[in-house]
Amino acid sequence: MNFIDFLSQLLVSLPAPIFGLVVGVVVVLCYFALYLLFVFLEQVPALGFLFLDLDKMVSGLFKSKPHFPKPRAKVSRSYRTDPTNRALQNDLLILLKGDVPTAKRLLLQQRRHNPGQSDNWYLEKVIYDLERDRH
Repeated sequence: MNFIDFLSQLLVSLPAPIFGLVVGVVVVLCYFALYLLFVFLEQVPALGFLFLDLDKMVSGLFKSKPHFPKPRAKVSRSYRTDPTNRALQNDLLILLKGDVPTAKRLLLQQRRHNPGQSDNWYLEKVIYDLERDRH
């Protein structure tokens, strides 16, 4: 007789409320047996890697992480508002067929390679280099 047959025989022979109580007790006993097994296995040093340290995990969830402000870009106000600058930006985007990430990458490369220049200079340099490389 297997466990399923035992439960079906028990269901037929007991009233429903008592059967529910018996099943609840069996479930609680199974959980308790598993708990004792895990407590025993946790004591075995070679099996320590199988168990997570829940205290560390839970305490890590509630730690406040330091908030670092997002660094501001080193871009002058004229970069966004100067009409000449806007025209150069449009020319650059036309050369790159609207590829904004590439334009930003090329401008950043020039800023790193030639620090201290004006915004218009960087735009003119990137446009000059693109036109030179195309011909």
